[in-house]
Amino acid sequence: MASSRRTARSGRGTSPRQRKMAGIAAIGVTLGVAFAVATGTSSASENCEGLDTAVGNNLAFIADQLVFPDALSEARIANRQAVIDQLEQRRAAAGCTGEVEVPDADPNAALNGGAAENCDGLDGAVRNNLAFIAGQRQNPDALSEARIANRQAVIDLLEDRRTLAGCTGEVELTPGS
Repeated sequence: MASSRRTARSGRGTSPRQRKMAGIAAIGVTLGVAFAVATGTSSASENCEGLDTAVGNNLAFIADQLVFPDALSEARIANRQAVIDQLEQRRAAAGCTGEVEVPDADPNAALNGGAAENCDGLDGAVRNNLAFIAGQRQNPDALSEARIANRQAVIDLLEDRRTLAGCTGEVELTPGS
């Protein structure tokens, strides 16, 4: 006669910070999918340099997670790979060419828990999203409202990452960017 046992592992071995990071990763994947569905293949106001930077930043983050893994690395890597897949679709739609190189892992990443966030890269990603929103407001179409809402959600997540990385100052879209 077979018996079955259940074991409860509700949160054992994970800190509140790790659970929060896993929740943020799950939200990021959900928003990425929602963004992909809402934006289709629109390339309004896309900037190849900014997209390349965003891909490079995500590749660097993945590289750091591989060098300095922790309990949430697998989820973070999956989330970042989903983001990269979306960025690659945007690069293709915008006509961006060339390969984005995988940067070396940040040797200082272990000092901040393995998450090597780059403030300049995060600021650039916020500016790219602000530029996209500005473009949608200048040339609205039937999907602009949904695109703007999705990009604002991405900006909110980027702002959370900026805070966690210790980035200071407010990022604004400057005239001519």
